[in-house]
Amino acid sequence: MKQMLFVFNPRSGKEQIRGSLLRILDIFTKDGYDIHVHVTQSQGDASRIVKEGEGMDLILCSGGDGTLNETICGMLALKDQPPLGYIPAGSTNDFAVSLQIPKDMERAALNVVNGAPFAVDVGG
Repeated sequence: MKQMLFVFNPRSGKEQIRGSLLRILDIFTKDGYDIHVHVTQSQGDASRIVKEGEGMDLILCSGGDGTLNETICGMLALKDQPPLGYIPAGSTNDFAVSLQIPKDMERAALNVVNGAPFAVDVGG
């Protein structure tokens, strides 16, 4: 079974994920993922938990640009970096808009499952 770490900020964008969470989890479960869920509690939490995510087949992040940034920072510490999926849930989602990631959370989840991975420069 494929392993996925799902890190999400429940407060992003006025708690947008609340209405879609079960359907998002269902999409990934049906695609064969064993999902390890982490709900962020404070600043820096996403980065910390992702650093412990060695061996995952996918890291999935949902939140705003800040949560995404923390997730990426945590991934940079991993020896073997899995693909990163992103479900935008913030107020502005500049990153998602620039990459044309759907604002609809379920469509974004389906894109992670059915889409093709592509490289993005995170700077450095």
